[in-house]
Amino acid sequence: MSDSVIRLKIELDDTDPPIWRTIEIPGAISLKDLHRIVQAAMGWEDEHLFAFQVGREEVASRVRLADLAARRIKRFGYLYDMGDNWQHTLRIEEVMSADPEVAYPRLVGGAGRCPPEDCGGIPGFYAFLEVIADPQHPDYEDRLEWYGDVFDFAEMDVAQINQRLARIAARRKRKAAKPR
Repeated sequence: MSDSVIRLKIELDDTDPPIWRTIEIPGAISLKDLHRIVQAAMGWEDEHLFAFQVGREEVASRVRLADLAARRIKRFGYLYDMGDNWQHTLRIEEVMSADPEVAYPRLVGGAGRCPPEDCGGIPGFYAFLEVIADPQHPDYEDRLEWYGDVFDFAEMDVAQINQRLARIAARRKRKAAKPR
């Protein structure tokens, strides 16, 4: 499975409408590297701790994604920020041969904008959305200033995601090209 590519769907739990991404990733990557890819694809800023879980068991960061696929694990968890508890469900949708003409990881699909860091988890995120949707709300100006920009829940920043994933793919390519 070293030349395999895994199509992975990442969904941020408890969001409605769902915030999700589908990405194609080299199977040989470690979960530590998968963490960086999830951060890039979802739009997180990598400012907090994380953990992967299969069932109730935490999985070591050195485990490869292909190892999970070989064990026929189709679904596992990714927890980001132990304070806000952003729980994600990751689903292995397909294992396929890598296309030598394609730079991986790559975004295949998705929807929704990732919540801002440190907004208080799912309850804080929906409270944030409620406040910024109402210019008459007493906290409206404070929340806009805190966030620093307009927040459009429906807008997934495809260009930024592709740019972040392209940087990861370029690093992987440089690393693979180095003589051992």
